[in-house]
Amino acid sequence: MTTKDSIGQALAIVDVSLREFFPDDFHKRCMYASLGIAALLRDEGISAHMVGGEFICTVVSRDGATLTLQGFGGGKDGLPSHFWVLAAGQQLDLGPMYLPYEASFPAAPLPILRWPTAVKLPNFILYREHARYAGDVELLDPELREKNIAFLSHCRAVRGAASSRFAVPTWQLKDSQSLHYAAQRGDMWSRASVEYLRRSLKAAFPTQ
Repeated sequence: MTTKDSIGQALAIVDVSLREFFPDDFHKRCMYASLGIAALLRDEGISAHMVGGEFICTVVSRDGATLTLQGFGGGKDGLPSHFWVLAAGQQLDLGPMYLPYEASFPAAPLPILRWPTAVKLPNFILYREHARYAGDVELLDPELREKNIAFLSHCRAVRGAASSRFAVPTWQLKDSQSLHYAAQRGDMWSRASVEYLRRSLKAAFPTQ
């Protein structure tokens, strides 16, 4: 593996860009996040495309007393409720990291998802795919299209202005080893998710 981690850099740059471009609700902008990640990776010659659908995973309170399943289900205006990226045999999503901003209780931090597509996701996290978008997505809404062009320009400007590489803002859930390593280091979400698996529980979307 080369020392340059293009995927990690794309994740970090888009997180910074989201917080700057959408300061009031960056945690709700998964479509722009996914379009940004995919675009930056394609700039690096890595095939990447956005996927739309639904997402749910474990969220635990900072004291470990409350464990719930939270995420994004359903959708509106014909669009999926959540978006993520497939690239280089990995499923990439900043979304889990942003779930505490929507929680009704003080929630423990979550990681970024960077999971190999060849390996089944653990039972505490679930995605349901609705649509895949090849290449540059042509958004039907002119306002969304113009805003996306502006956001991608901002991502590239952030990348170009950097004097050094960006640090990924949190740990990345890459495999079972990364989960258990975080749990051993006292990460509350990881410990709760390991317990979720130990109890043979399985995340499921609410029935309609």
